[in-house]
Amino acid sequence: MKSARIALFTFAVIVGLGTLGSPAPASATDWSYLSNKNYINCLQLFYTGNFLIPPNASPSQIAAKHEQGRLYCNKQYGY
Repeated sequence: MKSARIALFTFAVIVGLGTLGSPAPASATDWSYLSNKNYINCLQLFYTGNFLIPPNASPSQIAAKHEQGRLYCNKQYGY
């Protein structure tokens, strides 16, 4: 029984290290959008400016409005 636990632990370590060692996708390391100041300003406006959110909105409604604003900025500036 003890050797089965050791083998299972060894297998889990190998799988874990293999997962951590794999390269990240290109989109995860692409920070080029930060140089587009108009895009960043648009994102900040929709995140901090609550002009589209009704005063009695629930947290999920607020999150949905922020997501709509992010999608608008993505469409507007080509991301």
